[in-house]
Amino acid sequence: KKDYCLSRLNYLLRNLSKSFLLCIKIKMKLFTKDLYPALLTIIAVIIIDQITKIVISNNVLYTTIYELSFFKIKYALNTGVAFSLFTGINDILRFIMPIAAIFLFVLLVTYKDNKLLKYAFSLQIGGAIGNFIDRLHMPGVIDFIGVGWWPLFNIADSAISIGLALLVLDTIIKLKNDYAKK
Repeated sequence: KKDYCLSRLNYLLRNLSKSFLLCIKIKMKLFTKDLYPALLTIIAVIIIDQITKIVISNNVLYTTIYELSFFKIKYALNTGVAFSLFTGINDILRFIMPIAAIFLFVLLVTYKDNKLLKYAFSLQIGGAIGNFIDRLHMPGVIDFIGVGWWPLFNIADSAISIGLALLVLDTIIKLKNDYAKK
């Protein structure tokens, strides 16, 4: 079990460093200084997500590790999307998630001058990649954070949700500004 966790962490770090070096080597004009904070956000979400999942996976599947009032840490495997919706579609998600991440990256580059959207898209990209890494190695995604009656989730799900909230906030701000101009 420990060897599996170490090999998974090694795989993650090796592939992240290869991707980073490839981006530097290509020297695409997409990677301007405006995108550095977004890229760091993406990398931070992926690393934090994967490290927490590696720590959690050292426990027995479907056991509660910690519980305090309405908060719990429980190791579970989710074969659906966020918050256990549409369980059993892991194979489809292996195909869809990279496409979604690429689409979000295009949006990130397109709206790189808008700080709110830049972080909204970078959080969603980091979360999508974090969950995609799980789907490559397992028949689902490791979920472990439980709050009250809410379904279990993980760091990647949280990043995606926060990114969506920022996207909604940006839309509300734009609507408010457009309404004020009228």
